[in-house]
Amino acid sequence: MASTSHAFFTSIPWTSRLLASPSVRTAHPFSRTPKPLTGEDSLIAGTLATSSTIPHCLIYYPRPCSADAEVNAIHVLLKVEDGCNGYPSILHGGITATIIDEAMGMLLQLQSERLHLGRVATGHASGEIASGVEAFTKSLNVEFKSPIKTPGIILVKVKVVERKGRGIKMVATVGQKVGQEEELDGEVKVCATGEAIYVTPRGSKL
Repeated sequence: MASTSHAFFTSIPWTSRLLASPSVRTAHPFSRTPKPLTGEDSLIAGTLATSSTIPHCLIYYPRPCSADAEVNAIHVLLKVEDGCNGYPSILHGGITATIIDEAMGMLLQLQSERLHLGRVATGHASGEIASGVEAFTKSLNVEFKSPIKTPGIILVKVKVVERKGRGIKMVATVGQKVGQEEELDGEVKVCATGEAIYVTPRGSKL
């Protein structure tokens, strides 16, 4: 799935340019991996991972300056199909909100993975895969600015803006290219914005 999504987005001129820089790293979202033993992430890895919903999803972000440098922002590319419609050829607003929430979770998961690998490197942990992020959405506010067309590609930008105690404040934008996807140039219009507070349980290392 990861290689398929990478191949898909590198076949589209404007998204290929986003991924072409040698300073960019890509990652497959952990939440897109099916977990049949627990049923975790079944919405994102199953229901919303079909050819008629969101068949492709890829994270990219600037290469960190060091192995222990924190990543506080990511971009997420998604291909949305008409199985996610509300009105004809328009992405359902609830799906937009879900995508924002999920993209924020992807950033937290990436941070958790990097923290775990850093602890492995210093001998304070073992294993290559970090356990799932223990952070929960406390609040999510979404502002819809313009319709998101389906089928189409969307670009979600997410960043952490504040950490206070166990709370993590994050913001996001959801954009879609104006004009034909086959064209290299063109504005990516912001169609929705989101602001959320996540809370980590007591004792969490995130």
